[in-house]
Parts: sequence; structure tokens; C-alpha cells
Amino acid sequence: MKQIAITVLAITLLAACGPDTTDSESKDTMSAKDSVKQEITESLPPDEDFKQFEWIYSSFVAAATYNVKSTDVFIDKEEGLWVITSNGAMPEMVHVKTVAGILNYKNDSLIPIDRNSMVCELKNGEIPEPDCDKKSFWAKDGCFTTEHNTFKETKIWEHAALSDADAKDAEELASQIGRVVINTSLNMRMYFMLKNGGWYLVFLDLRVPCSA
Repeated sequence: MKQIAITVLAITLLAACGPDTTDSESKDTMSAKDSVKQEITESLPPDEDFKQFEWIYSSFVAAATYNVKSTDVFIDKEEGLWVITSNGAMPEMVHVKTVAGILNYKNDSLIPIDRNSMVCELKNGEIPEPDCDKKSFWAKDGCFTTEHNTFKETKIWEHAALSDADAKDAEELASQIGRVVINTSLNMRMYFMLKNGGWYLVFLDLRVPCSA
């Protein structure tokens, strides 16, 4: 648990860091927070490298399983997060700006997130399709990620009874997805956006395949 806490702290410091210097600081010195930010940033691979996303995703998992409210650092303050559930055969989409929004909406049903199910090796490549003939409801089991924006192709916002304005916002945000992650044991589909050098969770699909 200590290692998880350190990882979450590092990510939180990265997100919380403000300008590199203040008027009272020398140009040749850095605050402790800025030093941590530089050390972590410089040690990461380039933004487009899978290894960087893998590192960030492991920090996301650590945050979600150590203290779920720590995952707010992975929600963009401007774009927020769309949570997708099912209402019978139709999808339901709710827009939140913090993890607290998910908790309040779902009566804490996402908490706690099972660490044993969240922690898994990401396989970079083709993601599985739902398979209703399999016990797990997926063609293959595990954790998978791809740069292929499969969410944009679904146009799910057209079937979620959203207002025209919300549907337009969801469509525009969907076009910015840079990474898709599927965890079949949790039936979680996660969609991340790369913005200003940081990865943010913008859509979270919690629907169980073949449940309609």
C-alpha cells in the first residue's frame, strides 16, 4: 500500500503544480513541487509512446484502488467525465466533473473498486469484441488497449436520450480519444484523452455486454 500511496502522490503533485517560478524565486532555483514534477516528467517516455500510457494507467489504477477520490486528477476540469450505464436496452449517459459525481449518482456502487481485478497487464493491440456465447461475455479475457478510437464509431450519444447540446459535446469529446482500455473481468471500457501532455479519462462505459 505504501508504494501505491507514493505513486498517487506523485501524480497528484504533477497535476497540482502551478507555474515553475514566482516573483520571489530565483530563476536558478525550483520549489520542491516543481522539482518532483520535472523529475517525473523527464523520466517518462514521449506522449505518443505506449510505455508512457502504461505508466500513467498504472498510476490511475493505483489511485482508483487506494483512494478512489484520488482519480479526480485524471478527470479534466473543463471536459469532465461521461459515465455510461444501461437502462434496459438503451444506454444512459451522465456527465460529471468529479468522482464524487459518480458516487452520488450511483449510491457508491463503484466503491470500493476491487484491486485484484483492476491490476492486470495491459496488452497493446486489438481489443476484444463482446461474445454472448462466452461466460465472460468477451471474445478474449484480460486487459487490452489500443489507439484505435472504437468509441467514436459507436455514436452511442445518438441513442442515450441526450439533449442536442449534450450530444454535440459528447461527439466532439469522443473525437479526441487517444487510448481505449477494456478490462473484461470488470466489464469496464475506459476512454482516455491526451491533453497538454496529460492523459484524462473522458468516457467510462460500465455496461455489461449481452445484458439487454
